Amino acid sequence: MIDLILFDCDGTLVDSEVVAADAWVEHSAQFGVSITAAEALERFKGVNMADCVAEIERLAGSPLPASFVTDLRALMAEMFRQRLQPIAGALELVQSLAVPFCLASNAPHEKIELCLRVTGLLPYFDGRIFSAYDVQKWKPDPGLFLHAAAVLDIHPQRCAVVEDSLPGVKAGLAAGMTVFALQSEGHVLTLPDGVHVIRELAELPGHLSSPVRQ
Repeated sequence: MIDLILFDCDGTLVDSEVVAADAWVEHSAQFGVSITAAEALERFKGVNMADCVAEIERLAGSPLPASFVTDLRALMAEMFRQRLQPIAGALELVQSLAVPFCLASNAPHEKIELCLRVTGLLPYFDGRIFSAYDVQKWKPDPGLFLHAAAVLDIHPQRCAVVEDSLPGVKAGLAAGMTVFALQSEGHVLTLPDGVHVIRELAELPGHLSSPVRQ
């Protein structure tokens, strides 16, 4: 029995990953780092910002300015306002779910709320948004998921996680939760045992009545 669903945000509810990758490409180029959007997706998807910046510094061969992250986030925000769309079926899913749900993301609150506002999802998560910055623990550490479950007073074993990235999947498993990996065509990860794969969000409700832990 599932009593709480914990959704990731980027790539799970909002189609932000490609937009964010384009921002990484454009911004990194200013510091002599040439990467493609595909490379940015592969290296940075689901990874916390500090590790992403460390990788750009390694490629640049020198430290980045203190303003790097602030300027990058401003560029991402501009691109999100112009281009961001919800993941197919996200709005319909949150409008119809009978099981309580929340959002737990590695991103800061400002980015999460912008993405949800632009895509029309924000009203459905009011008061139930959890950021890794709140607890200073980023996926694949399970701390964020365990924190969200504790705040909402639901035992981890009665929680389901919906994720699209490997760090998020690993965090859900480490938290002892049922994990659903959203893996669309062209986006297929090598997943650990015990993960339920869904190809689109519309499949999720059919699994919630009796998900089988592998």
